[in-house]
Amino acid sequence: MNLEKIKSLVEKGQAPAIEVHSIDPNIYLIYYKDGEDIRPVLDKHDKTLRCKSRTSAFLLLGETGISTTDFVHQTAYDEMIGFAHSGQKTELRETIEL
Repeated sequence: MNLEKIKSLVEKGQAPAIEVHSIDPNIYLIYYKDGEDIRPVLDKHDKTLRCKSRTSAFLLLGETGISTTDFVHQTAYDEMIGFAHSGQKTELRETIEL
């Protein structure tokens, strides 16, 4: 799926669930969810769309007509400080109004 397809779905009233994931301080990926399945949004060359900031990802989504998205920042903090993996996700998740 690409941004044009998302825009088309929004115009038909069928907006998919969208998430913006922080991968690195300068890499933000946009994903769409289909049930439990999550897939990256693609660019015009059918490659994973990469944004350089959270704001640029939100601006692109705003142009599609999406009104809300979830922002997800996962961390491996437990691993960095030497604790055994607890089996629980260590992520910040917040809903953003665009």
